[in-house]
Amino acid sequence: MIERPRGTRDFQPDEMESRRRLEDQLRKKAEHFGYREILTPTFEHTELFLEKSGPSIVEEIYSFEDKGGRGLALRPEFTASVMRMYSESLKGDPKPLKLFYFGPAYRYERPQSGRYREFWQFGTELIGADTARADAENIALAYDCIKKLGIEDAVEMKISNLKILGNHLKSKGLSSEEIEELYHVIDKGDETEELLDRFGLEEEFIELLDAPFQEIPEYIEDTQHYRYLEDVIDCLSYYGIEKEDLFVDLRTVRGLDYYTGVVFEIDAKKLGAQKQICGGGDYNLGDIFGTEISSKGFSFGFDRLLLAMEKEGKAFQKKRVGCYLIPIGEEAIPYVYEVLSMLRKNGIRSDIDLKNRSVGKALGFADKADFKYSLIIGEEEVKNEVVALKDMESGDQKEVKKEEITEEV
Repeated sequence: MIERPRGTRDFQPDEMESRRRLEDQLRKKAEHFGYREILTPTFEHTELFLEKSGPSIVEEIYSFEDKGGRGLALRPEFTASVMRMYSESLKGDPKPLKLFYFGPAYRYERPQSGRYREFWQFGTELIGADTARADAENIALAYDCIKKLGIEDAVEMKISNLKILGNHLKSKGLSSEEIEELYHVIDKGDETEELLDRFGLEEEFIELLDAPFQEIPEYIEDTQHYRYLEDVIDCLSYYGIEKEDLFVDLRTVRGLDYYTGVVFEIDAKKLGAQKQICGGGDYNLGDIFGTEISSKGFSFGFDRLLLAMEKEGKAFQKKRVGCYLIPIGEEAIPYVYEVLSMLRKNGIRSDIDLKNRSVGKALGFADKADFKYSLIIGEEEVKNEVVALKDMESGDQKEVKKEEITEEV
């Protein structure tokens, strides 16, 4: 028996209904903020992802040579592809550009709860606005999506400004390469004394990482980037996001080398080790394509977001929708198809019994298939140009004129 590949999933109809409803809510929220949808290829030239995602990405991507000997890779994320699209065809568009995307991505890693080799991302990119208000709007959109789903009390939002740590570490004599390496150490939670010695740092650095936000200036010489983060936090209040809704954490450094400024992560508290459901911030990928432009964005781990909703009892509930038509006798068939056509032309989910079941068995099928109504049509209904409309939730049944069916349902 041939089974599906490890780290992939089949989605049954009920699961797809939940996924589409979540996708629709995220899409509408992005559109309300002025974003427009884009889509990039599932595979790109391998060097696009090697250039800026850091050395760890090499072992994680699905890469291959095509029949022409070209090195290609399935996308492990979207941001690099979006910036490639920008450099090729969107540079001349008015700024800022507000773009969003939804689709599958691929990483070769050990599957576990909330982590798969084929996974879905919903994300945004804001290109060409280098202000505190732009950083605030980037974060506010992500948080608004969480609020729309009703799980804001079940998450923790952490924010930071990489330039605070970056400038401090440069003043200690660390090179850009050493700072990037240290960020990877911090991101993994491995900042032990032994590692600090490797970078020539002292215990005071750990104190800086642990310091409350208001005490950070005591540990750094240049407070410019600290004040910028203060401005971002102040701007977030315009969106109803108060200081108690977030946590300033200098350990929030993100795992990819292209982040440069304000960054943030949103964790779902009940998801254990794989708790991060959203991450993003200010980044620089333009230099790959010979252009410098401010960019910021975020992405949701779509699968983890659904899992977080389930853990909080906020999963989408199945809804009864549409009509199931049950003809009684061959003479009713033409009339039933007239009604079926009318319903479908009016955008109403409609189906018809194709197995010549008894009325009882057909009603049983309609119930299990979650139809809202069953329309029972026999000789009398045809003669009087009506239908017997049965509500599958209440069990009530009434007679409805043919021309009034679409309005009734």
